[in-house]
Formats: sequence, structure tokens, C-alpha cells
Amino acid sequence: MTFDGTIQAVAYLGDRLYLGGDFTHAIDTAGKLVARSRLAAIDARTGKLLDWNPIADGRIRAIAATDRGVYVGGDFGSINGLTRDNLAQLDPVTGAPTGFRHSIYGHPHAIAVGGNRLYIGGTITQVDGVARSRLAAFDLTTGSLDPQWKPAAQDSVNAILVGTDRILLGGAFMQVNGLKNTARIAVVDPRTGAVRPTFRSTIGYAVSSLSMTGSVLYAAVAGKGGRAMALDATTGATKWTVTADGDVQSVVRVNDTIIMGGHFDRICKSAAVGDKGACQEGSSDRVKLAALDPSGRLLPWIADANGVMGVETMAASTRLGKVAAGGSFTQINGAQQRRFAQFRL
Repeated sequence: MTFDGTIQAVAYLGDRLYLGGDFTHAIDTAGKLVARSRLAAIDARTGKLLDWNPIADGRIRAIAATDRGVYVGGDFGSINGLTRDNLAQLDPVTGAPTGFRHSIYGHPHAIAVGGNRLYIGGTITQVDGVARSRLAAFDLTTGSLDPQWKPAAQDSVNAILVGTDRILLGGAFMQVNGLKNTARIAVVDPRTGAVRPTFRSTIGYAVSSLSMTGSVLYAAVAGKGGRAMALDATTGATKWTVTADGDVQSVVRVNDTIIMGGHFDRICKSAAVGDKGACQEGSSDRVKLAALDPSGRLLPWIADANGVMGVETMAASTRLGKVAAGGSFTQINGAQQRRFAQFRL
């Protein structure tokens, strides 16, 4: 199954995979167009398009999928003709919007669920007329805005990750709550929003996404040449860095394989890059996708995509042993594969 417009968000829920973006149709293996307005779901085992068919009137940027709801954020004003201002909860089976409804000033770039809370981050400055600094949380029992959780990020938040007792934030911000050592990645309390000072960030460029396996935090980083980074999830200490000649948009792990996706065409032999990100000390060709082992060593796996922006989002299912990749690419290894691909690892 492929799509006629960019995929910007993907999320697994059991055997289902939910997708969001700018597309207006899915395309089956026979080339038939099937109407899907910026939201779709497929069977992650078979690749078959499911009947789930909510209609959004604008871009979907973020998805979090749970049994109680599929939460979507982006640049839309309605779902199925019902007013939903950039944020909505959808039934995971029928796709119908629930009664969860808020007015969001700004755009959510990231959504996460944990501890009976929905967390959103992006360029948000108000929720229901109440000031928020790029972050907000909602009680999932009542659906109401959480009045206590209001950490203040100085610039956009692109990633939110829920840990067992903390929330990890990634983005373009230089500070959270006005504190030092919180640039690009910060850890906050899930109830109060207070910064956890034991985690210290030293990342110099904007973070696009975060994922975590055990005690290792993986970060997709932009900059003069992008970076995939592995960090100690408790302290923020860098374990390894892999440099590319373009922004890294996502890093995910399945078993002992780490997949990085983004705008790059080469993986650099060292961290030395030029002003425009070109590798200065040798490189290996990997176009928009690359695979690493747990130590950050480049693997021979080849799944070259095309296009300028390439891969913009990824998700992993350890249970299925699969990675989903979405973006603006139209080929993988020279074969037609429009804007969505799924890999078994």
C-alpha cells in the first residue's frame, strides 16, 4: 500500500498501523486509488488497507495510538466535518471523533500518552485561551486541560517520549523552564512539569524525534550534517554519534538493529563535515535510510530511498519485528514505493 501525498506520522497499535500526512488517496498494488483524507490505517502484517477512514481537512503531523483512542495533531480544523482545532481523539476501530475537543493556538508536532495523560508539544501558545509555552497535557478521564503540567519551552517541541516516571522532550528549544543544560533535550516530571536536573543535554542542533530502548535514548538530530545519537537515558551522556550529510529525522530500534532515516545521502566516516554538511573524511553511500548495530557501527543493509526530503517519520514494532517509514520518497532501491514502506528486521 502506498500514498499520493507525504506521510508525516506513523504509529503502531498491535497489528494495526495508523498513518497521517498530506495525502488524499491510498494506492493499492494494482494502482487503484482509494480515498483517504490525510488519515489511514493498514494491517501491519499483511499491508492491507483497513476501513478506518476519518476525514481531516488539513495536515496530520503527529499520531499516538492506544486502545482508548487514536490521538492526532496537526494543522486541521475539522475531522469528519466536526470542528476539531488541530487536536482530536478518534475511535481506533471506527475512526469517529470522540467528544474530546479543545482549541489549540499553534500546531502540535508531537503527541504521547502515558499515566492517564495526553501530552502534546509543538508551537503551541494557548489551549482553550489558557497560556502554554509549546507544551500541554490533558487528563484522559475528564478530557480537560491539566492545570498543573505547564513546563515552558523556549522554542518548538518536536518529540515527546513517556518514560516510567518522567517525560522526555526534544526539539529546537534552548531552555525549558528557563534552566541551563536543557537545550534540545530535557526531562520533566510527568505531573508537575518540573525539570529533572540529573539529565544534562549537550546537543548543539535541533532534535526531530526521540525513541528509547531500555536505558538507551536515541535522538535524531539536524545540523551541519545530521546525526543519529545514542544517549544514556538517565544522565544524557553520549554513548555514540553517527554523522550523515543531511538531517536525521528519526531513529528507531528493533531487536539489535537501529534504523535511521532522514534527508541524507551518505553516512560520514567521522564527525568532520563542511559548512553544507558534506562529509570531510570519507563516507559510505546510504540514501535516506541506514542501519546500525547497537554500538553505532554501520551495517550493510541497503534500503535507498529517493527525493529531497526522503524519510520524514518512522515507527517500530518490536513484537512484529517491523519498522514503518513514511515521507516524500517514491522509490526504495530503485523500485516504485510511494511515500510509505515497511521493513521486517
